[in-house]
Amino acid sequence: MMTEVEGWVARLPDQLAQLAGIDELLFAGVYAERTDYARISKSRVNQSGMVDQRDLSLTLIQGQRQTRMDITAAWPSMAELSQWVAQLRDDLRQVPEDPWLNPSQEARQARGGDYGSSVDFNAMVAALCEAGASQDLVGIVTGGPQYYAVCSSIGHRLEFLGGGSMVDLSSFDPDNNASKALLANPTPAQLHALPRQMHKQLQALQLPVQTLRPDAYRAWLAPEALAELWGVLSWQGFTVEMLRSGMSPLRLLYSGERQLHADVSLWEDRAGLGLPTFTHDGHPLPGAIPLIQNGKAHDGLADSRAAKEFGVAINGSGYAAALSMGPGTLPDGDVLEAIGTGLYLGHLWYANVSDPASCRVTAMTRYDCFWVEGGRIVGPVAPSRIDSSLFQLLGEDLLALGQDLHRLPERHTYGQRAWGGMRLPGALTRVQVTL
Repeated sequence: MMTEVEGWVARLPDQLAQLAGIDELLFAGVYAERTDYARISKSRVNQSGMVDQRDLSLTLIQGQRQTRMDITAAWPSMAELSQWVAQLRDDLRQVPEDPWLNPSQEARQARGGDYGSSVDFNAMVAALCEAGASQDLVGIVTGGPQYYAVCSSIGHRLEFLGGGSMVDLSSFDPDNNASKALLANPTPAQLHALPRQMHKQLQALQLPVQTLRPDAYRAWLAPEALAELWGVLSWQGFTVEMLRSGMSPLRLLYSGERQLHADVSLWEDRAGLGLPTFTHDGHPLPGAIPLIQNGKAHDGLADSRAAKEFGVAINGSGYAAALSMGPGTLPDGDVLEAIGTGLYLGHLWYANVSDPASCRVTAMTRYDCFWVEGGRIVGPVAPSRIDSSLFQLLGEDLLALGQDLHRLPERHTYGQRAWGGMRLPGALTRVQVTL
């Protein structure tokens, strides 16, 4: 399938050049994926299938006006392309000028990425079900190649190859307690060990439940819990538009009025986490952008429109989609001992920004969240809400960052299989429990 797509894209710049008028610029975005999936229940496959998706977007630009059309279908003929471009040309007369329209005017050709894991998908699912045969494993396994390209009538031909596999599983006991695991491109050894690790967490969840009083507690935020908090802050927190308008919850960090712990460094790492390093309108993007360095704000993110509006360089596609944080020195195996007495927070959910002005985030505990005493798990905590400022969590209250970085793939499938994700350590800090 991907060979067919790549062959079609190779001819596309010449076809677009024939269709565009002398004062027009015509862009095409091409996305394709072939995704195998298996839904698992009680450690058996209860549904499996394959998604063969092909999307094409056409954008016609004349001066400061543009119109766009999205098509999901087989690759069109030259006659169909010509018909659609004629429709765009008719629409173009009706749209107002866009002062921030900023497509690339410099033709480039580039090809990057790879199609990911060569592990046989069916063998991976079979190995996982066999290893978890005695457990109630529930979730989804996906895998397969993804392809994205941007071409233009002036000669752009930018291609990105991605994909790989992802395991998103929960393990339930008869009392409906659940542990959860998320893996990107797992190795056979990881698949074999995963059910055993989840079963160990389930045994800990069967200990007496501990109810917390509202207070501040020493706590370990596992990488998955930290990702939930970064997720709500990163949606628009790092964009130049939100920072310049004062609406970003990270405003005080970027104004220099606050800073995080000197051990905290954060990048938008598109190259390292498998995202295309070009925009939909043909601009190149850096492989990695430093957002926070040694606790201090560094770059914000600007797409082509924001770059033109605010007079900065183009370095993003609109929001942070590939956050990568530097490691610390605390090994994962020493976390319980380092907590001593306090909380182990494996996952959080329902995260939201509770006070943008002070960068406070709130979330509920979920799955593997435990009370720890003397470096040993005493029992799971009853559902609790935390509400803390990032400036405390990763600033003055930060005690240590984990030595091991965990790759957490993006899981959503809204419209298409997502790219990117995060690569994070855990953090030993203090959290405020409010109820």
